[in-house]
Amino acid sequence: MAIQRSDPIRDLVGLQERMNRLFDEALARSGGPGGTEALAAGGFRPPVDLFEEATRFVVRADLPGVASKDVAIEVSGDDLVLKGERRGDAGPGRESYLRAERPQGPFALRISLPPSVDRLKIEASHRDGVIEVSLPKKQASEAGRVKIEVR
Repeated sequence: MAIQRSDPIRDLVGLQERMNRLFDEALARSGGPGGTEALAAGGFRPPVDLFEEATRFVVRADLPGVASKDVAIEVSGDDLVLKGERRGDAGPGRESYLRAERPQGPFALRISLPPSVDRLKIEASHRDGVIEVSLPKKQASEAGRVKIEVR
């Protein structure tokens, strides 16, 4: 069994993100202000995993049935924004369904980026219905101090 060191700051950030997500979804459903643009338009938020490795952070979003051309990923301010649309099936109309649980329409996700992310080296891939965004960390010399020579 691996021993895990407690990190109260990471726990608080995770709690804050979960609370923000709860409020965003509640406001979007009620038609209130705030939330991500697509959620306010009646969209959905895809399930996401976010984890850290030695040299990068990784975001994985489950988007089965969504083509790469229907997904846009960008950095806006201090946030990573993933948005797009899941188009409906060409099958019967929605009124013919007896049960419809798979969300359709616009989706959006906004994740705050830590300052240690090298924004110019972010990459994304799409495989088997999963979007993976790789957020490389800056080298120690880039993230920390810069030595200024005095003449």
